[in-house]
Amino acid sequence: MTEVRDEAPQGARLRFDRRWRRTLGAFYQRALRPRLPLRGEVRYSGVIVADRRLGDGIAPRHWTPDDRDDIADYEFALMQGLKGAVHPGDFVVVVGGGLGVTVVEAARLAGPQGRVLCYEGSPAHVGRVTRTAAMNGVAARVRVECATVGAAIGVYVGDDEAMGPILPAEALPACDVLELDCEGAELGVLRDMTIRPRAILVEAHGRLGAPSREVRAALEGLGYRVGDLGVAEPRLAKLCETHDVRVLSAVRA
Repeated sequence: MTEVRDEAPQGARLRFDRRWRRTLGAFYQRALRPRLPLRGEVRYSGVIVADRRLGDGIAPRHWTPDDRDDIADYEFALMQGLKGAVHPGDFVVVVGGGLGVTVVEAARLAGPQGRVLCYEGSPAHVGRVTRTAAMNGVAARVRVECATVGAAIGVYVGDDEAMGPILPAEALPACDVLELDCEGAELGVLRDMTIRPRAILVEAHGRLGAPSREVRAALEGLGYRVGDLGVAEPRLAKLCETHDVRVLSAVRA
């Protein structure tokens, strides 16, 4: 005779354990962690993206910030391109904010008289870009809007997160420098935009429908001289080469 076991108590215990772990995690993140001594910052390409607190080393991984290790060459090619393109006092438009690293760099280069407008389609990442700008002391010259420019591409939008509204590329404001890192929407933006910035930086994404050769042709068709700054991140060179993820710089001829 087969023994029939009642699994309901075990299931209830598992649900209780999960709720208890979530409660403890929320307490650590919101109440305890901000009060712990600061042990330093996490930097991506010299930009602060998170802090380090006493206790993070022993806390469960999902209780602490996702970014725990420094990355020296994060968005390396875009960062180099910004250094060559942005002048003090410039107005820079960034399409695709991500963690806010290039937004901070653009704001630093534009200086106190410059400004940066970032369009980011993920509401969570809008908050992330805003926090990164604040941590690096450039919040006063940065504005972040929740919008997807051109096409409804939401690579970093969670399953339970609604994307921001779509902004037609024709509605992009006139600017001195335009940075496009919008995960495959780059060609559509270049095709439909009506502005002609002094300089444009584009991270091409061949695997996502914006191969670098077509991005180059689109920029040249708009009257720009185009240079190739190489793969997006040297530490991921093989992956970037395989998927054609590289940065093109363009200057108005």
